[in-house]
Amino acid sequence: MLLALLTAAPAAADAVDPRILPAKPRYTRNAACSPVTIAMPPSTHRLPGSNRISPRPADIPVGQGESAICFAYATADMISQRVGVAVSPLDVAGKFYFADPARLSAIRDPQIRAHLRAHPDHLADIAWSRNAADISKDGNPHLEPYFDKLEGGEEDAAALLYNLGGLCEERDLPSHEGYAHFTGYFAALRFSAPVRAPNMSFRSVGTAPDKLRSRRADAVNAAWLAQAEALCRRRPLPVPLLPVSFRVAANQLEFMEMLEAGRAPGAATVSRMLAMVDYALDHSRAPTVGYSWYVLEERDPKDPDVAADHSSAIVARRRAGGSCQYLVQDNTGEYCARMREGIRERCDNGRVWLKEEELRRTLYSVIYLR
Repeated sequence: MLLALLTAAPAAADAVDPRILPAKPRYTRNAACSPVTIAMPPSTHRLPGSNRISPRPADIPVGQGESAICFAYATADMISQRVGVAVSPLDVAGKFYFADPARLSAIRDPQIRAHLRAHPDHLADIAWSRNAADISKDGNPHLEPYFDKLEGGEEDAAALLYNLGGLCEERDLPSHEGYAHFTGYFAALRFSAPVRAPNMSFRSVGTAPDKLRSRRADAVNAAWLAQAEALCRRRPLPVPLLPVSFRVAANQLEFMEMLEAGRAPGAATVSRMLAMVDYALDHSRAPTVGYSWYVLEERDPKDPDVAADHSSAIVARRRAGGSCQYLVQDNTGEYCARMREGIRERCDNGRVWLKEEELRRTLYSVIYLR
């Protein structure tokens, strides 16, 4: 029954909720922890290396594979629920890293214009978010900022930038298992980059910060963006994407440093974040949260990542065993059997019921769409 509810999406664009929630509501906890389930649009997971579709794709959230862009998968979940179709996380990531944020001011939608006026620092915030991205060294010894080597991002900035250019569905630009559908394509682009670079104009990546640009990377990234445009059958968003966010830290590592320095967020602050989660769920929105993956799985002592920064959408709430619980939609593709004892029993096909006290320990951000 749960899966049926989770995947019961609107059948047409006119079924999308047209309401725009208040910009500054009064957040209060849902004291009864009353049950609620957010309808998520069904997705089609094309299997890497094949044109075949997963036999039960709606049961399995899209997984990020070997990529490190959980922010894009969580943001795509949040956007998909808002617009009623499954959008491509790779498209979300592409816009976050390379879309021209100055174009936001040219959008005529009055709600977006009001949102930009209320957030006059949005350009600086987007620039900060992009400069905070990391570059993977895996198969990339010179740390070239190739698209498929970029890691990390901010969900609110990614959602705001997704107002540009129309939506691209997951079926057009498949993201299941990260870049697995395009591994050979990216390898070929990197091989040809030294030849292509001197002869190309890279206006499509020209607004990215210096950290995300180099002669070779520009050639690869411009070609990838052109490929994405060729594959995507874009159509207008049915509603504007207006993110509301609150964070006590920029990421999980900063959150851990706060704890070590004795500056843990107070109970009232954490309760405010959970009240935002409750508010979003009670108003038919799927919020995303920033937390630590190690809540779900034990850290391997050899893993150099001490923080395991993670982002997921929350798609349901219930009271069970005397505790308020939230259904987190994981996007790593990890098997439930590998998760912590006690957690794995509350896991089903990538969705995990977390107790409030488990979430409280590492929760550092909440974002939802008005």
